[in-house]
Amino acid sequence: MDPKILEMITYANENPFAKMLNIEITELNVGESCIEITVLPHHLNPHGTLHGGVISTLADIAMGVAVRTLGKLGMTINLNTNFIAAALLGERVTARGKVVHEGSSVISVECTLSKEKDVLARSTGLWYVLKHK
Repeated sequence: MDPKILEMITYANENPFAKMLNIEITELNVGESCIEITVLPHHLNPHGTLHGGVISTLADIAMGVAVRTLGKLGMTINLNTNFIAAALLGERVTARGKVVHEGSSVISVECTLSKEKDVLARSTGLWYVLKHK
């Protein structure tokens, strides 16, 4: 595996918040990422479905990791999520982040969250570039 990709996976896997949620990085390409979770009891809201905060977190992390694949470190300055469907305990949820515009100081990213072929949510975000790695 490419040492840079391995370094990004290690960096992302050391995120304490991502560890708490059991997030797994499953794919990385330049400008793209894919992360996944299996919905566990601590991911649920009082209605027994995947909490919207977890969905937003998955989108934020997937998009942030996609930015990092560009060799840049950034921070979220805007995150919008449209919730479409629910996920239940035991289901596998995938978040695919993709850079759609790379500016010198702001990067635009989008993310689709799904379970199998069903779209759960779509997110867009803007990242402020803190530094080039």
